[in-house]
Amino acid sequence: MNTQRLVYINGDFVPEAEATISVFDRGFLYGDGTFETMRSYGGRIFKLIEHMERLEQSAGILGLPLGETRGKLSEICAQLLERNGLSDAIIRMSVTRGVSAGGIGISRAGEPTVVAFARPPTPLPPGAYTEGVSAKIVSIRRIASQALDSRVKPMNFLNYILARAEAEAAGAYEAIMLNSAGNVAEASTANLFFVKDETLITPCPECDILPGITRATVLEIAAGMGIECEERKIDPPEVAAFSECFLTNSGVELLAVTRIDDSPVGDGAPGPIHARLHEAYRELAQKG
Repeated sequence: MNTQRLVYINGDFVPEAEATISVFDRGFLYGDGTFETMRSYGGRIFKLIEHMERLEQSAGILGLPLGETRGKLSEICAQLLERNGLSDAIIRMSVTRGVSAGGIGISRAGEPTVVAFARPPTPLPPGAYTEGVSAKIVSIRRIASQALDSRVKPMNFLNYILARAEAEAAGAYEAIMLNSAGNVAEASTANLFFVKDETLITPCPECDILPGITRATVLEIAAGMGIECEERKIDPPEVAAFSECFLTNSGVELLAVTRIDDSPVGDGAPGPIHARLHEAYRELAQKG
């Protein structure tokens, strides 16, 4: 019996062992593409419309044709769940500028390559949700929006990979990146939230962050709960005074950071505002 998961590539669903692209694809050669990572609960993809809108936005900024309508791309994601018998899953959809005809210029690029797959969520380290994780403020800076619009989710992840590698070399789970001005920006794969005096604080879009969909959802939930929210610039010395910190993205949802560099955050345990927001987020996600 063939138990391989099916992967979508340019109009076909194929077994993952047969899922290949050209070695001349610009995504492979240059990281020339964009992607979205989504999560499904009970077979329903949470915030699917918002993810498709951001995929379109990223592609538009890059001048990258998607090759399919938003409705078709959404249907591909739903089909991946159904064909693979998955209910709770991570879905990733990638779009590249296609096969290169030589050189980095885009005028001779081929038709876009669209690849999508689904898999069960990757387990977090034991105790991650109950005890929190550690982070390190790293030396690798977030790419400035003047160099690459921070609203784009680029396929080239070297900036984030190097940041995470520096954090892991220091024994930390996640990296906290500063922007070129020295303000706190984001983590290597997540947005950041802090708490001080019962106020939720997160770096503002002007800090060269990718405005995450989970981040936006958390801000909406917090506003509905009457929790005061601030989107602003954060200087690194401020971090020591915050009582809570947590990461947000579609995969981990809300994950508490209980140690930054060599110091505990607050009392060194996940905090009450994080707990309230994470519970409300999961309730909303389960409803679809």
